[in-house]
Amino acid sequence: MKRARNRSSWSAILPAVLIVSCRSTEQELIDRFFAASQRGDNETVAALSMVAFPEELTEWRVLGIGQAQTSPYEIPELRRAVEEAEDARDAQFKEFGAFRQENYDDLARIQRLLRQNPEHAFSGRLGELQIAWDNYREERKEIVAGLHRAEQELEGAFRRVTKSLQRESSPEYLVGETVQKRARVRVSTGDRDRFYWVTLTRYELRNQFDAVVPARWIITEIAPES
Repeated sequence: MKRARNRSSWSAILPAVLIVSCRSTEQELIDRFFAASQRGDNETVAALSMVAFPEELTEWRVLGIGQAQTSPYEIPELRRAVEEAEDARDAQFKEFGAFRQENYDDLARIQRLLRQNPEHAFSGRLGELQIAWDNYREERKEIVAGLHRAEQELEGAFRRVTKSLQRESSPEYLVGETVQKRARVRVSTGDRDRFYWVTLTRYELRNQFDAVVPARWIITEIAPES
């Protein structure tokens, strides 16, 4: 009888074990993330994801995970974008500096008159110089803002890659692909259910010695379903 009871116990446990073991790595990641979000475990959330869930939640269910989509590793392209923005800034600064040096006395006069009367209207050569000066300054603002955007995009990509990598390595010297999957998740937030798209990202990379750099799935975006 004792053996029969043991066999019965194992037969009850075995299906549950199989169900758990069939869960994909991606689903386990999503479940861990939402469980941590539910209990307010910000440290675990930060370890698994680049973003936090925007609401309090009571329950969730992963409804499906899409096929993997690959794209080129983004760091080299983002690095080139920063370098091009730096070149544009330097070229504009050089041109702006030459213009200011060539018209130094007249520009100084314009600035002096504007300090006395900000509404002063210039005509002739001074009017043309004022327009050119203002155009240079506006162009300079746009170029510098573009450089800052490129730097921020590169910095964000560095953070994503670093979080995904399972051992220390410089993202700048790696090559490979970015892999993403989208999961549809139903989340109960108090008195209603809402649907979200959760983007999972992992990197398939090699270093300068052509050795594989291990990486893991992380959550990089959570967006409500339209």
